[in-house]
Amino acid sequence: MGIAELLRRPGSPASLLAVAVLLTMVLNSAWLLPQEQQDLPTVRPNSSLNVKFDPKTTRLTWDCKENTTYGECVLIHKEKGLIKKKVKDSECHCTFPDCSLHGGVTLTVQINVNQRRLSERLVYSNPGREGTAARNFSCVIYDADFMNCSWAKGRAAPDDVQYFLYTRSKKRIERECPHYLKDSGTHVGCHLRDLLGLTSYSYFLVNGSSQETGIQFFDSLLLLKEIERYNAPDNITVHCNESHCLVRWEQPRTRQPRSNREFQYQLDVQRWHDTSSNRGQLIVVFGDSGNRYNFPKPGSKAKHTVKIRTADARKAHWGAWSQPVEFGSEEPESSLVHVYILVVLGTLVCGLTLSCLFKRAQNVSSLLSTRNSLEERIEGQQLQKQLV
Repeated sequence: MGIAELLRRPGSPASLLAVAVLLTMVLNSAWLLPQEQQDLPTVRPNSSLNVKFDPKTTRLTWDCKENTTYGECVLIHKEKGLIKKKVKDSECHCTFPDCSLHGGVTLTVQINVNQRRLSERLVYSNPGREGTAARNFSCVIYDADFMNCSWAKGRAAPDDVQYFLYTRSKKRIERECPHYLKDSGTHVGCHLRDLLGLTSYSYFLVNGSSQETGIQFFDSLLLLKEIERYNAPDNITVHCNESHCLVRWEQPRTRQPRSNREFQYQLDVQRWHDTSSNRGQLIVVFGDSGNRYNFPKPGSKAKHTVKIRTADARKAHWGAWSQPVEFGSEEPESSLVHVYILVVLGTLVCGLTLSCLFKRAQNVSSLLSTRNSLEERIEGQQLQKQLV
């Protein structure tokens, strides 16, 4: 039986219950409506806040309004998504952490003034002609103290384009490249000999200039730890007993101190002067092993070598190989060549010996014949004297 049917029977308990239910629903609806309107403040997206953005400082500013009780800034990045910053009362600015801006970003400001929400959006785009920015940008740190960065000329860049590299640390200290690498007069790289001003995360900006057109910029935020190529380990030693050999080494010098577990090493153990294609497999040893590796002593008596290179434990970006360290027997293995040499030497020695013996025998024979002739002559002279 429906509520309408119950209302047609006034005075009955069921009709009274139906009336109470209807009154409750009406009162709740009347109470909820103003409550929802109170929670949703009036939004004025077209109100002028005069929003400005400075890409060098990643600082967003706007005109201050009286009686501001709440504020929020939002940066919409194509790769990182939403980056939000809350605004303190009476402040009319916010600063975002460094991020790449060459792909453009969208920024939004929302503030509450007199219980009304004001908002304004600003789209920041990369100025200049499309395709003129530097491309294929990369940097590498080597020997712990030096860094090389390189880039290529933009496909749509004019012939007179010139690029400039700037680095910026978290402390907002900006520095231009001191030593450019050139290709036909155009800057296509940079050599840095002093990395003291850079922090773990550093911002890199390559902008350009031309008389023909505006040049777009390229920027990137790099974690220096990820672009460092480690040197080979120091003080590599090898000690062998009758059955095993133990290789030890020391952690290479890096730009910042690292724990052993942040390294991995690759060992190459080879027979000395072995140029054949049948070479042994490379051995990977992680840094938490104590910078040592124990392996069975090679069965061959020939001399062997070991060399080592280093990489980050998380990424196998290997550095240069160390100089080979020799170990094992000093005596080379015998071979057919050695046998031939010994045979030839033995033959020569035997020939010389026989030749000497033969000459000596001839000398002895001639001496004996000379002696006999002298004796016969003496006997003949003696007989002549007796006859006389």
